[in-house]
Amino acid sequence: MKSSPSPALSLLKLRLLVGFLGEKRQANWWDCGFLDATGRRFLETTFPRTFFCAEIRSNTEAARVLHDARIGRVGVFHLFRLPVDHEDALEAHIADWPSKDALSWISSRDTALEELQRMDESHVSAPQGPVQVGVEKKILAPSSISDLAAHYHSAFAGNFQCFPYFAGESHGRK
Repeated sequence: MKSSPSPALSLLKLRLLVGFLGEKRQANWWDCGFLDATGRRFLETTFPRTFFCAEIRSNTEAARVLHDARIGRVGVFHLFRLPVDHEDALEAHIADWPSKDALSWISSRDTALEELQRMDESHVSAPQGPVQVGVEKKILAPSSISDLAAHYHSAFAGNFQCFPYFAGESHGRK
């Protein structure tokens, strides 16, 4: 029996897929291309041993800026800005992550969409714009990670922007 990945690895994979799909050459949600071949060559030159980590961190920052602008920063969390302990868990896994597998998931828009669809177990029709999908204490739940994947998959497949988020404990529904 195949074991499921840890929540941190699932969030990291989701961050990679959404980060790639949101880049300029795919959906153009954020104006960067750190995860495409050109960005990779640049970062391999600058960070030869840690280029994959640099790709993810750079892309995450570009995505974070847009998500924060659309959702806000006070009392909410999203895929690209999680509570500090969750961010620390993701950071601890980046260096050990098999970059060859990860790079195969983002070899093309279609491949990334297929991988994202595999993570989507709830199959929702996402609304355009910000949408609350849960609360902070449930971010690491498998159903929450699936809900994030479902919203992003719906948005990328439908060519619109959706920004799923989690409310802080004192700000949202339970």
